[in-house]
Amino acid sequence: MARKHPSAQDFNLAVYQIVKAIPPRKVITCGQIAKLLSLPSQARRVRESVNFIAHTSAPGAWHRVIATSGVISVHGPNAQQQLLEAEGIEVTVGIVGESRVDVEKWGWFPEANDIRFDAETLSDDEQEWGA
Repeated sequence: MARKHPSAQDFNLAVYQIVKAIPPRKVITCGQIAKLLSLPSQARRVRESVNFIAHTSAPGAWHRVIATSGVISVHGPNAQQQLLEAEGIEVTVGIVGESRVDVEKWGWFPEANDIRFDAETLSDDEQEWGA
């Protein structure tokens, strides 16, 4: 049974908690995050949340979140690619010029119970962050 859709604040906070938990030299896809949240059809919403996170004062490791296909940008180098490469993650150029990461090699595959999603684990600053 699908989980009730959380409020925008709760959703953003849950995504933020996952983003903060991604280990260095690992990536996770938007689809994986959506599945961890028991909302497998919400990968696009995860991408929107990650874009929001990337523009906050405490952005976390937003650059470690990539598209389900492994693509990080349409063409050419960008900030995400530079941050990933600085960590040692290999970024390759696909057949049509897209930048991509090999998810099987660099992916992080946690179980939902490996990550705490409850508000009690958040500091006061983080609770206000998703508002």
